[in-house]
Amino acid sequence: MLGVAAALLTGCGDSGRLVVAVRLGQPGLVNQRPDGGLTGFDIAVVRYVARELGYRDDQIVFTGDAAQADLVLGTMGPAFPGGETRYVAGPYLVTTTNILVRANDLAIRGVRDLAGRCVCATGSSARPLVARFGEAWKHAFLAEANVPAACAPLLADGRCDAIVADAPVLAGLAVQYPGRFRFSGRPLATIEYGIGTSSAALRDRVTEALRHMFEDGSWKRAVIEHLGVLATRYTAPPELPATAR
Repeated sequence: MLGVAAALLTGCGDSGRLVVAVRLGQPGLVNQRPDGGLTGFDIAVVRYVARELGYRDDQIVFTGDAAQADLVLGTMGPAFPGGETRYVAGPYLVTTTNILVRANDLAIRGVRDLAGRCVCATGSSARPLVARFGEAWKHAFLAEANVPAACAPLLADGRCDAIVADAPVLAGLAVQYPGRFRFSGRPLATIEYGIGTSSAALRDRVTEALRHMFEDGSWKRAVIEHLGVLATRYTAPPELPATAR
């Protein structure tokens, strides 16, 4: 443990609960079990962090609403949920935005081949494509989705030609459609995942929790369990900034 009781963490879990905002609709990172429970890489990371902060698993409440959460998992950068009101710990994963196509579609070999193709993506994942092809392409060829999971049926039945999303999510979608999808071409962008907090002090405690996860092997085990097909990409955890100990 980090030596600080949960009840003493400023701005975090004052009711004895820890409310965590996770990215629903992103298989691989967050999967919903038949019983309604959640699993996935993001869930494994935040459960470890919560235990380091002094919380039991049954005290964690998951939500999709970042505004109501004590901790928020998301992509680091200006678009992080909560924006300037969040102090972000991490990264806990450095990954890429990639292209997923049907396994038998050999015509799409990289981003240049998407110029005249229907692509399904969220607004944030589509930014590199819009920057490359322009607004006219966006209006003609982009099927914009709220979450990547909504794109998989479109790709499977031929209503779109490719999905652009984070690599762990694409791998999660591919697991749901065995043998039907494949990765294509080089990554479009590099991205980092972090955990948003309400204060600098809590950010530093979360950073130390992540450091412990990296050092004791729990991070690597979570990668193998939840990001299995991509495990060879993530052979070592990312570097964390130094904090006062």
